[in-house]
Amino acid sequence: MTKKRNILFLSGWYPNRVLPTLGNFVQKHAEAVALHSNVAALHVCADASCVQEFEVTENTINNVFTVNVYYKKVNHGIPIISQVQKIRRNLEAWSIGLQHINKKLGHIDLVHHNILYPSGIIALNLKRKKRIPYIVTEHSTAYLPSKSRSMGFTESILSKMIARNASFITPVSGDLKKAMLDHGLAGNYEVVYNVVNTKLFSPSKTKPGNAKINFLHISTLDDPHKNISGMLSTVAALSKRRADFQCHFIGDGDTAPHIARAKQLGIHNTFAFFDGTKTTEEIAALMHNADAFMLFSNYENLPVVIIEALASGLPVLSSNVGGIHEHITQERGMLVEAKNEKELEEGMAQLIENIRAGRYDAAALAAYAEENFSYEKVSAKFHHLYQQVLKNNV
Repeated sequence: MTKKRNILFLSGWYPNRVLPTLGNFVQKHAEAVALHSNVAALHVCADASCVQEFEVTENTINNVFTVNVYYKKVNHGIPIISQVQKIRRNLEAWSIGLQHINKKLGHIDLVHHNILYPSGIIALNLKRKKRIPYIVTEHSTAYLPSKSRSMGFTESILSKMIARNASFITPVSGDLKKAMLDHGLAGNYEVVYNVVNTKLFSPSKTKPGNAKINFLHISTLDDPHKNISGMLSTVAALSKRRADFQCHFIGDGDTAPHIARAKQLGIHNTFAFFDGTKTTEEIAALMHNADAFMLFSNYENLPVVIIEALASGLPVLSSNVGGIHEHITQERGMLVEAKNEKELEEGMAQLIENIRAGRYDAAALAAYAEENFSYEKVSAKFHHLYQQVLKNNV
């Protein structure tokens, strides 16, 4: 029997007590890797509620030994001193976390770092001091052209150094790979998609026949990103043409301004319904009762919620941004131009007709998700990359 490797997931984003849903897609990758390796996950963050300078929590979640290190926020009145103290506490927090990881694992074979900068400096340091190789998985939309973001001098130099020293860089879409290369982040690239639990997210066997077509939207509800206001205006416009649909907006963001806008448009609790944060299991149940998933973001990468929808057998109506076009074809839904509300309105109308005509095959959508995004498939891809890295590191 082959001995399991010890893999450290080092992440700038990971669920924690301050932001419980931050980087839950990284957590899912860690859980996938735990199918074939011993996995520990480490994340550090500032927390205003800290009583001590540093506080550490340890939990084993879905076979992933998870260490979160919290450090007290710095509130010094002099900016330069505040920045120096923040950096010191952050670095010390990583050091404390690594001590906990080493005590649990004994040794680390490979670091799987997530979100290139700035925490990639820790992975780079481990490689240089302890000769532990690392790969980087990138999820961030920060590199996309739509963000019009340029890196500062220090970030640019360090990011290129982190990328160059990684054994592999694994963005979650081909579109993100291109964006990173356009930023001069040269490296050894392999696209590895986000992961979905296809045992939980699957087509409903007892799907109710909805009298109205039920569109579902799940996100942070952040308007500059997700364009909730654009969807609400579109729903209001379509409601003047037909009454055979409704939209449910679910998210962990502030619903109040969106509810106010829906009331202003006269569609609140008639065509547009709102609800707050849901567990993963509750989201799966919502998808079982939905007919389609809708996203109208101004920019994206490859949102996990889209692949959860496909796994649930739902067609997807989305703006054509980021890596979404790599997976949403005519057989799996429809793409519209970002910010084009008229095109979204026509897309909703067409999708309603397609659904009523039975033009989407739920089993085929789920099979596509199983083949590309399941824990087993993503786990196998990472396992193959790890073997290459460790073979070359002997």
